[in-house]
Amino acid sequence: MVRPADMLVVDISLVNLRFDGHRLVPRDPGAPAFVLAGLPPQHVVEQSIIVGSTPPPGPVKAFTCGPTTLAFSLPADLDGLDLSLEALLDWERLVPLTVPVGLQNPDAPGSTVFQGVPRSVIEFPARLLITYDEPVDWLSRPEPHESDGRTALWHARLHGTQDGDVLLRAFAAVGDRGPLLVDGPLTAGNLDDLVTLTSRAELVVPGDVPIDVPSAPLHVEQFMVTPLGASVHLHGVWEAPHEGDKTRYLSAGRPFPELEAYDHIAGLGRDQYVRVVTRGHLTTGHRASHVREFRRVFVARPNDGIVAYLQQEDRIIVKQPEVQYGQGTGFTFAGREMPFGSLRITDRTTPLIQPPSTTQRDETDPRKPLRDRDAFWVRLLGGADHQFTLIGTDCEGRTVSFQMPLVFVPDGLVDPEPQLEALHAEVPGRMTCQLGGQVMAMAQPPADAPGSTSHAVSTLTFGLGSIARNSGEQDRYVVGRPYVRAATVHVPAVEEFLPNAGDVQVKFNGTYLQQTMEKHPAGAYLELQNPIPLALGTEQAGGVASPKTVLKLITAQAGVVPDLYKTDATGAVVGALDVDDIRKAFGGAKLLGTIPLDKFLPGIPDGPLGTLQQLGDEQIEAILRAPDGLLPAPVLRVRDLVDGQGKELRYVWKTKLGERPDPGPGESPLPVIMDNAMLTLDARTVRSQDALDKSTVQGKLTDFALDFADIARVHISELTFRAGAGKKPDITASGLELTFVKDLEFINTLRSALPADVFGAGAYVDVTSHDIRAGYKFALPALEIGVFRLANVSLTAELVIPFEGDEGVAFRFAVSEREHPFNVTVSLLGGGGYFSMLVDTTGPRQIEGAIEFGGAAALNIGVARGGVSIMAGIRFTLSKGEDGHDTVSLSGYLHCSGFLCVLGIVTVSVEFYLELTYEKHGHQSVVRGKGTLTVSVRIAFFSKSVTLELERSFSGAPGDPTFAECVPLEPYWREYCEAYAPQTHG
Repeated sequence: MVRPADMLVVDISLVNLRFDGHRLVPRDPGAPAFVLAGLPPQHVVEQSIIVGSTPPPGPVKAFTCGPTTLAFSLPADLDGLDLSLEALLDWERLVPLTVPVGLQNPDAPGSTVFQGVPRSVIEFPARLLITYDEPVDWLSRPEPHESDGRTALWHARLHGTQDGDVLLRAFAAVGDRGPLLVDGPLTAGNLDDLVTLTSRAELVVPGDVPIDVPSAPLHVEQFMVTPLGASVHLHGVWEAPHEGDKTRYLSAGRPFPELEAYDHIAGLGRDQYVRVVTRGHLTTGHRASHVREFRRVFVARPNDGIVAYLQQEDRIIVKQPEVQYGQGTGFTFAGREMPFGSLRITDRTTPLIQPPSTTQRDETDPRKPLRDRDAFWVRLLGGADHQFTLIGTDCEGRTVSFQMPLVFVPDGLVDPEPQLEALHAEVPGRMTCQLGGQVMAMAQPPADAPGSTSHAVSTLTFGLGSIARNSGEQDRYVVGRPYVRAATVHVPAVEEFLPNAGDVQVKFNGTYLQQTMEKHPAGAYLELQNPIPLALGTEQAGGVASPKTVLKLITAQAGVVPDLYKTDATGAVVGALDVDDIRKAFGGAKLLGTIPLDKFLPGIPDGPLGTLQQLGDEQIEAILRAPDGLLPAPVLRVRDLVDGQGKELRYVWKTKLGERPDPGPGESPLPVIMDNAMLTLDARTVRSQDALDKSTVQGKLTDFALDFADIARVHISELTFRAGAGKKPDITASGLELTFVKDLEFINTLRSALPADVFGAGAYVDVTSHDIRAGYKFALPALEIGVFRLANVSLTAELVIPFEGDEGVAFRFAVSEREHPFNVTVSLLGGGGYFSMLVDTTGPRQIEGAIEFGGAAALNIGVARGGVSIMAGIRFTLSKGEDGHDTVSLSGYLHCSGFLCVLGIVTVSVEFYLELTYEKHGHQSVVRGKGTLTVSVRIAFFSKSVTLELERSFSGAPGDPTFAECVPLEPYWREYCEAYAPQTHG
């Protein structure tokens, strides 16, 4: 029926009523009679516009809901109705009928008949079917109402029998009309939640008890139906369902409800204000709500006049400011991967944010509705991440603040892991937070060492979920389990020794995570992501060595140490690394200048592995004093002074050295014997608040021997190096014994005249900033026996130990010197010579010697005198050039001379010199010959000399021919081999 006066449009249907000529009476008096009123759609769904964006120039998308049916029954005291529109619209006399609780589907699709009885079904908002949850009345004017010459729009108002809010419940959502508008106020998930939370339908999982649904009806302050749409003011609030029932909801065929609150104000079917609050969590585990508000706004446009459209505003409200973490909260490693005991978010509500994208369809079936339960990054309207401000409390109660973007995860999301994984992969480094050097504990420190795990932190990089225990597993994204994946921290010990290192990138040590700090022998809790090579000069680390190692582990009490530990799949330390791996960690370290220290490092026994775990100053001193005490790895640490006036930086290491390794093919044995040697390095630097440094350095190497190319061997019981600020280094060497071996053992007899301790009284020790020079020079007195005379004999021994650089330990021994050779005469015959040898750790560097012999005679008869002499000698020199090639020189010479002088007036002299030299440098050899004849004549005041000189040289081939050059493969070598091939017998 249509009544233009008040724009009434209504379809009236009668059930079990007939017209008897005067009135409408029940057709069957024993059966109920019903009046059904069908009304036009009561709601229009419109596309919303995000706040801050420009409305589209044309119309926005919109569609109407389905019709509404109001069903009434005749009360028992009413025997009939007048056959008039006014009588049929007088609903106050009739009884409104509601859909029974628990029913969702009518008896026939498209009808409003449930259990054979017509029911009131109102579609509001669009796609949501609601009915009364308690007895109600409909108040309306059957006739058109006029006032001041105007006719009011027909309307009917829903009224509660208790004169309070009307209670409504949703019993079904329409799902066969296609998807809802993407930008509409309500999503399909919201409608499903309204049905679950208001229908009071019992949800039962087969074989289980009913689910305790936090059900509550919608409260209606106003609900008025009109031909143009409903004018409504309703709201609802619901408690959170039990999180453990999520899978039970799914088993019962319902999504887990996430709707927290719902407010709806509409006028004549057009939305004026809609507020939808969905419950969820931020990825840190804080409970939060996603609030979506839609408001009708009016905008003046030049061509269209006043335009009204729905404007959408989104924000996140944090409902749980603080979350506790730690053991028992579901972390893979009992919370050790999360250094904060709690995180508190200071933001109570965010600024307006960008709505989550809901344009993704189900990949398994594109025909399914758009997904509306998506996790999303909380972004501001401009697209930038909203930086939540968090205050973290570490295990020592210290607080730090930082900002971090977070993901909002709706509670109704069934499996958030794939979405979280995709979201966190969008922008690498998104979860890296700046802390600006705030100090925090990265791990729970030992009870007796508070503050030992604290660092000034520049950045923290967070991960989310459960860390895989084994390499074959994958990390899982879990809401509420943030952990620190990596960090950039300040390590004072590294900075002091390596000023350019700056902050270092670290991560948690595997043994610490899987087994606890106490289970790590060194008490490690962090490790450097990029191990740092540490190379110290000998003046920094103890004088006798220039240690090089790779720092990796950061420990609670031992400072920064190399990683010398072998672990199994569970992270448990099962022993020290293999010897080869340990030596790699110390590759490049030098002992006494050039000797590779790593070659002498033995395997570490299990006993000392745990010494680094509880390593205080007293423990270090006890280890240094004990003859067999060991520190299996160098310790690099910084501690505050007791008086608070500065810091002490310390590098300390005490290790036992092993046997000399066998040389490889083509290699020479290392020139040091360390079978029972012990190396101790201890360097301390005290840095006061006024930036003044006071350093003390001590190094000790005991019970070792230097082997100089099987020529000489020096055994040293103890070599000690001590230095302090502003003081000359103090070097002492005790128990030194020099022994010549093999072909030079005869020199031991020569040195038997020296004191037993060659470095005893009368010796010299010179210390510079570059090396130590210790030696002895001894001159023998002239020895005369009859016609025999031995003079100018001296013995020299010198040991040079450099502190650093490429030069190694060197030893020099000499019998006399080239500038001062020894002399031997026997009657008319005489001669002399010298010998010196310089040997370093690579072998002989220089060997030279010479011996000369001959005779002389003289005659004087008064008026004339004269003399003649003949000398012959051999010189030998071997030296190593800068290019690494040896230079060898062997020379033999003959020197003859004579003179005759008459009356002192006339003098004639003749000198003859002949020399033959063979030189070889590398593979190039040269033979040189040289002869000189000089005749001199002097008469009175006139003299004249004539010299005749001849020199020739012959160069040899660059090198000897190889075997392959001497014996070609074809045919000679093959024929040679075939000559020895076994013969077949047959």
